Amino acid sequence: MRAIHFGNTAKILTVVLGALCAAPMAQAQPAGGAYKVIKLDNRTVGAVSSEGLLAGKTLYMAAQDGRSADGSLPASFAQEVRQSLDHTREVLKAAGMDMGNLAWVQVYVTREEDIAAMNAVYWKSIGANPPARTVLVVAALPGGQKIQINAIAMDSTAKRSVITPAGWPHGKGRDPAGIQVDDMLYISAQSGANPRTGKLPEDYGAEVQQSLDNVGAVLKAAGMGIPNVVWTNPYMASPDGVTDTRGTPTIIAHNGQAQAPRTVVMNKIYAATFEFGNTPGRGTIEVAQLPGDARIVFDAIAGADLSQRHSIRPKNMPLSPTASPGILYRDTYYMSGKSGFIPDQGIVTQDVELQLRQTMRNLLDDLQEADMDFPDVTQAIVYVRDIADIEKVQNLYGTFFKTGIFPTRTSLQNSFDKKTATGEQISFIAVRQPKAQK
Repeated sequence: MRAIHFGNTAKILTVVLGALCAAPMAQAQPAGGAYKVIKLDNRTVGAVSSEGLLAGKTLYMAAQDGRSADGSLPASFAQEVRQSLDHTREVLKAAGMDMGNLAWVQVYVTREEDIAAMNAVYWKSIGANPPARTVLVVAALPGGQKIQINAIAMDSTAKRSVITPAGWPHGKGRDPAGIQVDDMLYISAQSGANPRTGKLPEDYGAEVQQSLDNVGAVLKAAGMGIPNVVWTNPYMASPDGVTDTRGTPTIIAHNGQAQAPRTVVMNKIYAATFEFGNTPGRGTIEVAQLPGDARIVFDAIAGADLSQRHSIRPKNMPLSPTASPGILYRDTYYMSGKSGFIPDQGIVTQDVELQLRQTMRNLLDDLQEADMDFPDVTQAIVYVRDIADIEKVQNLYGTFFKTGIFPTRTSLQNSFDKKTATGEQISFIAVRQPKAQK
């Protein structure tokens, strides 16, 4: 790994981190605020995470693993999947919901060859009203787990519709292209395959374009368009299916690192798709593999009422052709993923805890621009370069939530890339809470 020399840059880091420690934190929210913490009597999801947070009609759920009651992992992968889904059902039940209330699900597995077995259990368990879904193959999950599932669900008072573009295959054993609940549209991961033939283009640029066109087709079927997107995640498979620790060209480039050629291609097409300065919140994530030999997929959330969609633009971040800091839709803030870079400086240390402090500073800047703070965060996804760092990352991360109420959390090592300067990255969804009484 290239040596990084410090000097004045280290002083800048010290000042910035000191400012973070001194930054004012929101006071504890009054009892009976806008969200309700969902707890289980017989199980916890782990440290520094809520099992679920119910904000109005929307339930945000932490990643549910397949551990048994004694904390052990089943010997059978199928049983681990069943227990992960059972745990999902338990959280839903505690919130007064069931599997039919799920709107958006993300499934993380650690081996591509396990996807078929996962699907066999999933389709027996999910029920007659499956949610929009994204399936990702990641490098590692905490504690040697082989599967985790997180989700967003909506209560039964919301109007729910299945969205299918004309001519697209649908039905039993297929993820719906989209699920619309009231005015929110949740879009399943869209690869660059032709929806009617299932064939992927050979050219990578054509694959990216088709993937975004597929997202556009789902939006159109719901009476929306690209400007309605509030949050999207481009998930990019590691080049050539790299599954060791040799490292790959980096998706997020810092300190003079060359950005992966595929990322350059993707960003060019992405920038031409969205309006400059009004792009959705985005987390660009390299993963170990994607289903069906896809090299990229996009999932997305969109809101039907454009008058309720507002781009948040912190003063210290210039406009970008590829990602806004986030989109506020009504009272919900869909935030772009952040890493431990200093604006105009990049990443100045390889110490993952120092990087995390800067990441949280960056996220706080974005939250405060939307008149929010850490207690407003309802969902967090924590990506790490090395799963061995997950405990210290989580322990430090937890110290930023002073009220003792934590967002629902998912933690994982997304890829095998050990050369990237980025030791961690975090994505947030936040819902504005009532201010504390003074």
